[in-house]
Amino acid sequence: MSNSKLNKLFESFVTTGLTLKNRTVMAPMTRTFSPEYIPTQDVADYYRRRAEGDVGLIITEGTFISHKAANGYERVPAIYGDKALAGWKNVVEEVHKVAEKLLRNFGM
Repeated sequence: MSNSKLNKLFESFVTTGLTLKNRTVMAPMTRTFSPEYIPTQDVADYYRRRAEGDVGLIITEGTFISHKAANGYERVPAIYGDKALAGWKNVVEEVHKVAEKLLRNFGM
């Protein structure tokens, strides 16, 4: 692959309602780091490190809703309930701190 084609991955990407620093996208993967189905600080730290590594877009891992057939695995994070939602809020805040810092550094 030529450098000019490879360099395209590192260019920004803009579309309606979405601006990415680069075209590197982290696909969703279930981490199974969430005891009692609640994303912990370890989960927030994991996603923060991905953001610090210049991933342009992070799609978080699989989650499940409140239905008995929705989940068959231990330690997969839920997307319902006060504790799980508070855990996800912390994940988002950690990633946004990195994003805000990067934007300031680039004068945006």
